[in-house]
Amino acid sequence: MLRALWAAPALVALGSGCSADTGTASPEATDSSKSPYELPSAVAQAEGGRTKPLDFGLAYSDTLPWMNDADLAQALDDAVDLGVTWIRADLSWTNIQPDGESQYLWERFDRVARAAQKRDLKVLATLGYTPQWSRDLACASEGATCPPASNARFAQFVGEAVSRYSEMGVHTWQIWNEPNISGFWAGGADPERYAEMVEETSKAIRAADPDSFVLLAGLANAATTTSRRQTPADFLDNVLERGVGDHVDGISFQAFSHGMLLSTKTGDSPYEQVTGVRRSLTAVLARHEKTDLEIWLTETGAPTDGRGAVADRERPGVETSHVTLAHQARIATDMIKAADELTPVTKVFWYGHRDVKTPEANAGTWAYYGLIDYAGERKPSFDAYRDAIAAYRAKD
Repeated sequence: MLRALWAAPALVALGSGCSADTGTASPEATDSSKSPYELPSAVAQAEGGRTKPLDFGLAYSDTLPWMNDADLAQALDDAVDLGVTWIRADLSWTNIQPDGESQYLWERFDRVARAAQKRDLKVLATLGYTPQWSRDLACASEGATCPPASNARFAQFVGEAVSRYSEMGVHTWQIWNEPNISGFWAGGADPERYAEMVEETSKAIRAADPDSFVLLAGLANAATTTSRRQTPADFLDNVLERGVGDHVDGISFQAFSHGMLLSTKTGDSPYEQVTGVRRSLTAVLARHEKTDLEIWLTETGAPTDGRGAVADRERPGVETSHVTLAHQARIATDMIKAADELTPVTKVFWYGHRDVKTPEANAGTWAYYGLIDYAGERKPSFDAYRDAIAAYRAKD
């Protein structure tokens, strides 16, 4: 099971502008004047009017399958109360076939799919995480983030999952999570290998469900420091060079803004990484003539506890690890404003649902991203996100 992975999005140093284990970005990674991605068509796409409606979700990672029936019902009722249309949940290969390819433990995710369908919630299922018996021997000891030794075997599992869950209303699939960093792709970014996985896996998805919608993995907000650690734009450029854009319907980005409002522009903020003139996802899509692909922000948010200093407001350049409850609420409200301005973006998900540790546990920030605290009390950010969704829909 992936109990240690699901609550670990890629950020720590609030205000740093890069992921937790990114370190300091090299000048080559941050100097936008050296980018090959500046294109007039990218600017036009970024600044054009919205052509597709914006919709909202809540990211749960791998928590839902492990809940009892009452907790699962409450967790999804919370999503309904928020007014989100989507939930994002891991469909982990190692949870389904932990001990061998003849084993199938579908029951836990069956409950999730059926409970979501009952509530008219759409499911974005994140496919990934290799069981011990199918890992590449070069990284097998590093855990479930080790890529599979055989893409064909992974694709076989995915095809079976899609066949099963399309019958329960699941038609949207994300292939892996954050493969541009070593934290979720053991050994570090490998665009060629990831592209090969996507091509084979997407074919299995389409064969099982021709009406499916396929997303590239959510890319971590990281700086390029080596070839094994790449910015979202660099990694996307590398996989599109290998033809991946012909096999998917959209790309995705984990737009953690590190204690800043998502709408804030710093020169290389998550906002600008989506639609900035240089080094942006939109510019990369334009370079490859793939601006028809949707952009989904499949994780964003901020923790309200953890070791280190707390930020009660935006504090650029000041290293803090988490934010106050009031500032988290401001971030939730601003997220919808910013996502609406980012006209190529069609979906935005808050991460996550509920804290997984008490404040007294003094855990890392990964434990405290929830809209709800460990005791089950809603934080101000819950109401802020709900009210912002309602206000956005009311204006249309």
